Amino acid sequence: MLNFYCTSYNIFIKGLIILLSKVIMETYSGIVPFYCEFAHLVNQWPAPVKLTNAAGDTFVTMQKLSNCIEAQWAGHITADDVVTAAKLFAKLLQKTPCTALLNDKGNVTGDWTEANDWLEFEWLPQVMQAGLQCLAHIYSDNMFSRLSARDLQQRFVPTLQMQNFNDRTHAERWLEECMIQITLNQASGSTTIV
Repeated sequence: MLNFYCTSYNIFIKGLIILLSKVIMETYSGIVPFYCEFAHLVNQWPAPVKLTNAAGDTFVTMQKLSNCIEAQWAGHITADDVVTAAKLFAKLLQKTPCTALLNDKGNVTGDWTEANDWLEFEWLPQVMQAGLQCLAHIYSDNMFSRLSARDLQQRFVPTLQMQNFNDRTHAERWLEECMIQITLNQASGSTTIV
């Protein structure tokens, strides 16, 4: 008898789920709204946005510059911090398409190599589809962060134009050249970036 009630209950729950799914699809004309963990930050964009860790310390500030989006990192960062910031960047890029990212990790410590698989296989296709073509990365003096960046560059190139730099001046100059090349290629119909 108990088995009968369990089976009936399971059938009832499945039917309820199907009914609710149908109501949601009809209500939203097939477009179901999804939860965005960064909705409050995306809504304030293009004003600068900050992500903080559990201690309340800001580990990255993202802002829209005239020709790119800048991610300015600070403090000790982890792979989880990098993934969190990358998810936010993807959302911001969807809202404000941009071909270039200035990723300044000059003031960080920490090994974030564990994030690189996710960045390569999940994040990279999303941001490239949203328009990202050039990534200038500014190295940290921290050996572990530097090794993480080198590993990431080996994974991304040649799919994405990425260069690592020891200083901001060279990174900005390279990004400018990269964006000029993109504009020239678009004008000529070419897809090759040098």
